[in-house]
Amino acid sequence: MINEEESPLIPAIEALLSGNPVLIFDDEKRESETDMVFASEKITSASIRLLRKEAGGLICTTMKHDTAQSLSMPYLEDLYSRFLPYGKIATNSSDMKYDSHSSFTFTINSRETYTGITDRDRSKTIQDFVNFVKQIPPKNITEMFYEKFRIPGHVNLLIARDGYFSQRRGHTELSTYLVEKSGLVASATIAEMLSDSGNALAKDEAKEYARRHNLTFIEGKEIINQWAYEKSNGNRGL
Repeated sequence: MINEEESPLIPAIEALLSGNPVLIFDDEKRESETDMVFASEKITSASIRLLRKEAGGLICTTMKHDTAQSLSMPYLEDLYSRFLPYGKIATNSSDMKYDSHSSFTFTINSRETYTGITDRDRSKTIQDFVNFVKQIPPKNITEMFYEKFRIPGHVNLLIARDGYFSQRRGHTELSTYLVEKSGLVASATIAEMLSDSGNALAKDEAKEYARRHNLTFIEGKEIINQWAYEKSNGNRGL
């Protein structure tokens, strides 16, 4: 959970625990985008509707790296690079302007959904995913997972890089770490906030949206600073 040294994160964590969204801006030198973020453990069909209508970007659900390893889930870029014809050329990310790696793994549907795309179906898939992660069994885990879920599906899964911000500083890592700090299952459900201009919602517009709707807006650097503080055992000089 959280202590007094982590005060910059308290409003965001309290919002997540209450089932409310948090707006996370990554960095002007990265995507320069704001994501609307829910704790996956608190997801409802109303949450999916809000992400779909008010954020507008791709709705994704995150997990920690060790969760993906337990489920034998690879990064798609690694899978494609190895097994697709011309996979190494297709996954070459040297021209990616904001990062060097993608976070995507498989897409899933809960086997208890119908088409998988409705707000209720997607929330059901995410709820089932979180419940499965919460009680990962020790044996035959992958087989048990696919008895519960099918691929491909309509929920995009993302894997936070091992070691969080030591490897990558994207919304996958920012949101997963923040949810983990709340004491909930370390999984966030997120979507980029888009503008009617055809671009991402500008930082000032996102802050204004948060003000109008009484939501918490937090910058990625605040989250990373807290992580660095913990990694350095309380040494603010890291």
